[in-house]
Formats: sequence, structure tokens, C-alpha cells
Amino acid sequence: MPTDFFKIQLHVAEKHYPLTCKRIEEGIYRKAAKNINEKIIKYSSAFPAAKLGVEDLLAMAALHISVENVRIKQQQDVSPVFDKIEALDKELEKYLKAI
Repeated sequence: MPTDFFKIQLHVAEKHYPLTCKRIEEGIYRKAAKNINEKIIKYSSAFPAAKLGVEDLLAMAALHISVENVRIKQQQDVSPVFDKIEALDKELEKYLKAI
């Protein structure tokens, strides 16, 4: 195995998971695990009477993180802007030809 890979232990939802990752990505994986754990704490605190199990809390955390991911992808989608620019360019071209 190349030396830029190594094994880490991640703690997620009260369990430890071994993971092999690139050294440069270790921080990303650790932050992701921390993010999941924070969401689990948030939901278990927000709904204490529900006595949600770990699976339910993980599902809610996954949904929350997935929604954030979709929002970010939508914000990064610049195709509507390019479509509008193309439409304006065509309109301007027609106007200039008419002059």
C-alpha cells in the first residue's frame, strides 16, 4: 500500500470505525465524523421525549447533511446564468443587426 495512505479510527454514533484514507484527506474525514456526531446530539436534544434510537438519529443526520449538500450543489449550478447570458446575447445581436 502506498505511504500516502494510512489507517485511522473514526468515532461515529457511539461506534468506532477503522478507515484507510489518504493522509491529505484525514482532516476531511474527521470533520465529517464530527459533523455527524454533532447532528446526532442536536436531534437527540431536540426530541428527548421521542427517545430515538441510534438508527433514527443517524437517518435524521444523513437527511440533514444531504439537504445541505443538495443546496450547495444548486448554488454552484451556474447553467441558468449562462442560459440567460446566451438569451441576452442573442437579443443584443438581433438589435445590433437591426441598426
